[in-house]
Amino acid sequence: MVSKTWLKASTASTASTASTASTALTASTASTNKHRRQMNKHYGWITLTILTASSLFADVVMFKSGDKLTGKVIQMADGTMSFDSTAAGSLTLNMADIQTFSTDEDIIVEKSDGSQFKLKATMGETGKISLKEGDTSMSIADITEINPKEPKWTGALVAGANFTRGNTKSDTANLSVNAEKRRENDRISLAGAYRFDQQRDNSTGKDSTTTDNWFINGKYDYFMSEKTYFFGTAKYEKDRIANLDMRVSPGAGVGYQWIEKSDLNFFTEGGGSWIYERYTEPSKTRKYMAIRLAYHFDKSFNEYVKVFHNVEFLPSTEDVETYLLNADAGVQTKLIDRWVMEAKVELDYNSQPADNRDKKDYRYILGVGWTF
Repeated sequence: MVSKTWLKASTASTASTASTASTALTASTASTNKHRRQMNKHYGWITLTILTASSLFADVVMFKSGDKLTGKVIQMADGTMSFDSTAAGSLTLNMADIQTFSTDEDIIVEKSDGSQFKLKATMGETGKISLKEGDTSMSIADITEINPKEPKWTGALVAGANFTRGNTKSDTANLSVNAEKRRENDRISLAGAYRFDQQRDNSTGKDSTTTDNWFINGKYDYFMSEKTYFFGTAKYEKDRIANLDMRVSPGAGVGYQWIEKSDLNFFTEGGGSWIYERYTEPSKTRKYMAIRLAYHFDKSFNEYVKVFHNVEFLPSTEDVETYLLNADAGVQTKLIDRWVMEAKVELDYNSQPADNRDKKDYRYILGVGWTF
């Protein structure tokens, strides 16, 4: 028989072993949990650091309500700001709701007086931003645009043609282009046209050219105020049928923009021009100073129909019987997308034409064009 003494010793030894194992397991578990807590704390600091860094290198908008957005200021115009939010994506913000804002990079700020600044903005007092270069501040109400878009050229290219064969043989073609670029303080206008018409005389069988003329014109307007502007213009033209070898007419003056809207425009101009003309058959030249009076009108009734009218009057300051008059009126109708149909009538009047030539030329033009 096993002695009671050995049983007691064995039981004690087993208990001791179990206790030691339990203690070791508990210690191991505690160590693992401690390690996990350290790792979680470490990752938390990394996440916080990343979020803090992203906030530091971002634009910030503070609202009057106390809310705040981080992201990127894209653009601002017409009282709204385009903002790319880190959390919410692309947003349109009302400038009236913004207390102040800051930018991480340079932005282009345009004020109501037309002046532009390239700067980094920092948070300022309510309704203002502070400039990083110096201690000056700028009122948000004075800002008209942030990162303004470069204005694009707008206009139309219109062409028309008619070719007839058989008992009647005739070739008619016309091409015209006008383009305008309007910026905050100036406007550039370009125009040009070419017209050609040829017909066969059945009695002789010979072709006769009845129209062959072209012109190019450039004009620059600089706005001194919202309505008033200085302008400079130059035009070159040639008309073989009128025996006009060339006419050059540079000029300058002052204009007034009575109305300038997306659907209605009207301006008047007054100034002076120098006219140089050279004729053939017989050969002669004419030079004189002239007063230049002009106006432009266009009206869009809807997205499909637009009417326009232009007049330019150039009376000589040296001879009251010498003057030029150029006028047109027409309608432009949208066909599809950017394609339009245009019908217009033109009048060119020269009070002192070449010998044996008419004073006036009427043209009725129908064409199809592309707007841009």
